[in-house]
Amino acid sequence: MGQGEINWEQVHEWDEKYYLHVKQAAKEYRFLPVSHTEGNFVHLVGGLKLLDFVSQIIGANLGFKHPRVTAAIKEAADKVGFVQELFCTEYRSRAAKLIMEDVLGADDWAGRLRFVNTGSEANEHAFAIAKQVTGRPNIITREYAYHGSTSGAAGASRNRFYRSSFACPETGEIRDVPNFPGTGFHVVPAPYCYRCSLGHTYPSCKQEDGRLACILASENLIRTLGAETVAAFVTEIFYGGSCINPPPEYIPQLREMTRRLGILWIDDEVVCGFGRCGKWFAYQLYEGVTPDIMTIGKGMNGCALPGGGVIISKEIAEEVDRYRYWTGSTHAGHPIVAASVAAAVEFMLEENIPQVAAEKGVILAEKLQWLENQHKCVGLVQSVGLLGGFEVVKNRSRKQAFIEEDRFATFAGDISGYPEVIISEKCVLNGVMVGSNAPNSIRVAPPLTIKDEEIEFGFEVIDKVLTEIDEMCD
Repeated sequence: MGQGEINWEQVHEWDEKYYLHVKQAAKEYRFLPVSHTEGNFVHLVGGLKLLDFVSQIIGANLGFKHPRVTAAIKEAADKVGFVQELFCTEYRSRAAKLIMEDVLGADDWAGRLRFVNTGSEANEHAFAIAKQVTGRPNIITREYAYHGSTSGAAGASRNRFYRSSFACPETGEIRDVPNFPGTGFHVVPAPYCYRCSLGHTYPSCKQEDGRLACILASENLIRTLGAETVAAFVTEIFYGGSCINPPPEYIPQLREMTRRLGILWIDDEVVCGFGRCGKWFAYQLYEGVTPDIMTIGKGMNGCALPGGGVIISKEIAEEVDRYRYWTGSTHAGHPIVAASVAAAVEFMLEENIPQVAAEKGVILAEKLQWLENQHKCVGLVQSVGLLGGFEVVKNRSRKQAFIEEDRFATFAGDISGYPEVIISEKCVLNGVMVGSNAPNSIRVAPPLTIKDEEIEFGFEVIDKVLTEIDEMCD
């Protein structure tokens, strides 16, 4: 059926009547019909054209319908379609080689890779492997973390509003999933220097030996549990959902601590990986830092198809190789997904996409700083590569948030006054998509294929919208 023959009234009826929608109650349903995508834009039925300035959920790194990736998908669909994971296909083999040898080979830590279906599933496997090889039950996670919405991944996720909760818009009632976030997960402070949960101010939070207070608090909790009971410490390096960039000492100090205590470090690079931060992976921003386990997803094929992966170190691989890894996943290593990954990584290697992101990131950082200088509602700007954002404040000198619950908010009741909601909606009306998962923050993370003139347009719209928000500030 051609595009012109689609009955959008019928589509609207079916979608509203049958689909279980997220982030909106039935009475809040909004119909946003997509006619097509092109480059870095989403086109809606009716003519509205939206610049994707946040790469959907920080994952559409190569824009939409990248021709190389699309061609690979079509080829694999015609040639193989589907076979289960026990069969080897040229696509899976090539995708694994590209990541393990061409991308990670020089770092000399990665042993084996398994493709799975999502970032959440990748983290589930990472937790299981860490517990199995250490024989230990506990995982350390951090305030405001997001590692997925499945049972184990939700245990490591500490944004309450993003753990599959039901949040009623009328009564403000919250229904969490019983037994979420589960047992065996222990929370340490986030490296959130703007509003430190320990009450410190960076850099005066450093101890005499240079350690950050949040690192000391993390080690104290681990020692309280007993390091011999802790399998792993899981982190994103730069928080995708909660818009937090750590101070420069944090990751090196965390890695030193985990090595010294004999704890595995799980580096969740689902958001940060594949060039987003100006390196292939965010851990590479730090000299001498490598993970024990790394999870990937999204950016490895620009979200062209669902995919994730777990990468284990050579030492862990040597242990795991002694056993039958008795696990199953119907679509793991799917030939069509693997073909999309191989094509995307080949393109990123040829174009040196991490360097492109680093160069474009300079422009992004300058534009964010310009916003802070222009608008009293902008309290803090942060960015690394093409992963940036800003905090929206009611009073800059007091760092006063519009929504006092901030990252503890549940998104229940009336959320129309949340800056994230206001700014996102107003930007969309002006042709730009931004947003985050935190009520007082906006994430700006355009595709790595973004053009200079598109960056200019995106910031023109944000500037216009923030002028309105300024009027709400003290």
